[in-house]
Amino acid sequence: MTTTPTRQSSQPRKRADISVTDIANKANVSLGTVSRVMNQVPGVTEAMQRRVLHASRQLGFIPRLERPAIAILTGRHSPAMPVGYVSCMTTLLWRKLADMGYAVEIIDDNHSQAVLQSHARGVIGVVFDQGMTELLQIPNLPLLAINNPMTGHGIHSVYADHHAQAVMATEHLLANGHTHIGLLVIQRDEWGAAQRIAGFTHAMQNAGITVDPTCIAATTELPVYDTLNRWHRNGITALLNFSEDCALEVIHILSNVLKLKIGKDVSTISLEDLPIYQYLSPPQTTIKQPLDDLAQLAVEHITRLCDTDVKHKDITDITLPSQLIQRDSVAKLA
Repeated sequence: MTTTPTRQSSQPRKRADISVTDIANKANVSLGTVSRVMNQVPGVTEAMQRRVLHASRQLGFIPRLERPAIAILTGRHSPAMPVGYVSCMTTLLWRKLADMGYAVEIIDDNHSQAVLQSHARGVIGVVFDQGMTELLQIPNLPLLAINNPMTGHGIHSVYADHHAQAVMATEHLLANGHTHIGLLVIQRDEWGAAQRIAGFTHAMQNAGITVDPTCIAATTELPVYDTLNRWHRNGITALLNFSEDCALEVIHILSNVLKLKIGKDVSTISLEDLPIYQYLSPPQTTIKQPLDDLAQLAVEHITRLCDTDVKHKDITDITLPSQLIQRDSVAKLA
């Protein structure tokens, strides 16, 4: 009589069938050690955590470890411009929150009510309009905005001084002999753009120069090429490129389409001091916003606000300065 050997099932065991004892036996540790690892009790070495968690995964048991979550509400995120302000700030926030043991949920501001269905304990807004105020209706949800102060609505805010950025950049161009200057922004009705337009106008008027309205343009209103070509024909010698999402496009059009030599035929100051700007030819003079400091402050304050044992009466309202980084993209006129 021939006996057919029994074949062990290749199907993975169901999560519910796997016990703490199974994991302890697989990892060759005590039941108490498995319990401490699964419940994230302090004092377990990193090597022991790996040992237990590797064993649990080998058995098909993936622990559902819960971490407090913070939502990052983002507006105007452009996949075509991965080095833009929103991408940089979102990445900085995510890293700093992860370092503090927080999970991160990224939510587009067009679907802000998704916050209600999320597990977020608080929200950091990298946004450009007032839509975040709708979240005030959600109880026990701390809100903080970056670079779009909403303290008047009762939302905690940290931001850079956008007015001073424009004054600093404009005065640098004026000091180098430029009086015909163009200003690029993304969208005129945004708080940051309005502040920079006011700063630019203020610095020009202090120098005794009346600002021609056609020398201020928004990249959401006209194609970038049309604006730059018109400015070039009208004798503009320098421009403040405060449309950070179009920064590289502006440099490309000036250099490769209009065939102008930056730092000689035309001068430029770009916004954000991303590493790529110092490697361009010529290296770009920039306004450096304190992005890392803004992210650090935002994370510190939102996590403090999420502490239910602390009473928070005052609305956070912090303004940080920016810095002018001088390189070779600004020519000195005779």
